[in-house]
Formats: sequence, C-alpha cells, structure tokens
Amino acid sequence: MRAVKGRAQGNIVHLLEPHTELTDQEVVVLIPTQADESQIATLLFAGIWSDMPDEEWQALQQALNEGVRIGEEPR
Repeated sequence: MRAVKGRAQGNIVHLLEPHTELTDQEVVVLIPTQADESQIATLLFAGIWSDMPDEEWQALQQALNEGVRIGEEPR
C-alpha cells in the first residue's frame, strides 16, 4: 500500500508528491496496491480522521458518498 499526499477540493482529491508533513486542507490518500488491502485502507483512513470534529466528519462522509474523484494538482 502507498500513502500519497493530496489536496481535497470538494469531492476531488488532487494528488501531490509523496510527503510526510501535511498542511491545512491536505490529506493522505491510501491507494491499495493489492486486492486484500482495500478493507485495511478504509480502516486506516477512518482512523486518520477519528479526532475530526463532527461537522467536518459529516462533510467528509457526504463527499465520499457522492464519490471522490482523483485529479491532477490544481494550477
């Protein structure tokens, strides 16, 4: 599994270069590279956001339910 830094804008995640330090509005994107990693990626993703305020968590869930697209870094 790879972790890639991305910037979320609405329901689009713009992938950035892999990096260990994140700033505001940047997210870690977990990309399963093996078939059995999908469930673990979901659990890790949920754990990353477990300390998020309820309003932000609900907004994130709504965006995920609508479908997250992956795009290039905005210019």
